[in-house]
Amino acid sequence: MSKPSFIDKAKSLIRDTTNHVLNRAQNVSKEEYLRRAMVCDTCVHFVKKDNMCGVCGCYMDVKAKWQTSTCPKDKW
Repeated sequence: MSKPSFIDKAKSLIRDTTNHVLNRAQNVSKEEYLRRAMVCDTCVHFVKKDNMCGVCGCYMDVKAKWQTSTCPKDKW
């Protein structure tokens, strides 16, 4: 599986960071974060060695915490 390009990763980062800041940097609860992390950990698109989504290129230890973030495969 190929990883997203640098440009695609930058687009995801800009979009998600903007949404997060405009939402007053709200995070999900610890329980929701753990649920999202477990979903990612079992996903075929998750690149475990990089802790990164293979679809959008986001680092999941950050993206799964942000309330405004969504899974690009609609898993959470």
